Amino acid sequence: MQSDQATSLPVTGNMETTMQKQGKMTSRYVFFFLVFLMYVISYGDRAALSIAMPDLGKEFSLTPVQMGWVSSSFLWSYFLLNLPSTMLLDRVGARLVGSLAVSLWSFAMLLGGMVQNISQFLLTRVLLGVGEAPTFGVGATVVRNWALPKERGSVMTVLLTGMQLGLAGGTIAGAWLITLFNWRIEFVILGIIGFAWSLVWWLVYRNPSVGKTLSSRKSISFAEVKNLFRSSSFVGILVVQCTQNYLNFLMMSWMPLYLIHELHIDITGTGTRTALCYLAAAIGAIIIGKILESLVFRSNPSPSRRRFIVGACLAGASTIGLLPSFHTMTPILLVMSGALGCLIAANGANTALLTDMLEDGQKIGTVTGVTLTCSNSLGLFAPIVTGYIVSWTGRFDMAWYMCSGALVVAGILSVALVGSPIRMLRQGEETAAGL
Repeated sequence: MQSDQATSLPVTGNMETTMQKQGKMTSRYVFFFLVFLMYVISYGDRAALSIAMPDLGKEFSLTPVQMGWVSSSFLWSYFLLNLPSTMLLDRVGARLVGSLAVSLWSFAMLLGGMVQNISQFLLTRVLLGVGEAPTFGVGATVVRNWALPKERGSVMTVLLTGMQLGLAGGTIAGAWLITLFNWRIEFVILGIIGFAWSLVWWLVYRNPSVGKTLSSRKSISFAEVKNLFRSSSFVGILVVQCTQNYLNFLMMSWMPLYLIHELHIDITGTGTRTALCYLAAAIGAIIIGKILESLVFRSNPSPSRRRFIVGACLAGASTIGLLPSFHTMTPILLVMSGALGCLIAANGANTALLTDMLEDGQKIGTVTGVTLTCSNSLGLFAPIVTGYIVSWTGRFDMAWYMCSGALVVAGILSVALVGSPIRMLRQGEETAAGL
């Protein structure tokens, strides 16, 4: 285990003083709110498919295995472009990348509502993944640029609750739109909302002028990216990201169908109950994160101590393994809401841990891209593997057991490995550092 005393990290350019001089201490909350909305829209668009899957599956005659492949299809391009798109983000800034990314995935949603066969639909999902690739890099960059170090964990957790609000809103709105119209109208309306956000972001957000200008920043080499994996702290953070992402994509893709399978309820009832789970999880995540931060940092403010928050939250999320023990609505919803709430809090703490431990804040976009590339390469298998499990066993039990065990292991590794600052060394610097 690394020493907590090894983590005295520099604050980028006396951030608090710089922001005050620029008069941005108030407007930064507008930026945070827009990032929150971006997560809401992103996950609302992802939820659109999960709630539409029963009708879409019938229209295109899909088996459970095929549904799993369709659910994972946006991840095919998403994980491949996480790193390149966030490297571009570090070069040109969050304003341009954010506007273009959301516009592109919103266009993909519009096209998805107009397809005539499953092959065309898969192409629109791949395009959706291209647009969504830099999403979390944009969020991490905004938090690193505009949030004070002491508040990054809380800010990140609150922003990430936008994912759950998006899943809740997208699920319940999608269920009603499908009931009143059809799944195609659902996709078109959600696409229009994304275009509106892109316009507002372009008009409102401004890249900070802290440190180097965007145009003068050096490109980040793949040698630097490779050297990330020599950091035990980065490896510990990455393991957590991979594990929580797997469960996140599993639930996002299969939760409505799981509730239909287990509770035998209709599409509107499924949408309502799924939305309640997401909303309860979002509220719970904020409360859990605040309580754990106050306890963990009470006697020692060392940034690396945030790993204990990550470990505790993952232990809570592992209760998802209790689901096979229940077959009625109330306990199922309670277990899912509690596990999701802990998962969101773990994600927020782990993301804040990455921003805290990274020495060069100008590279946060690229480093976030690396973590997303790795975690999404694993996460894309979650819908597929679950589809095969359901097809072979007729139940979801093994999927929940696998996730539960993996979350416990990831929490232990986070506590054991995270401690020293994360450095990205260039060619030549490796020798000087004795690597």
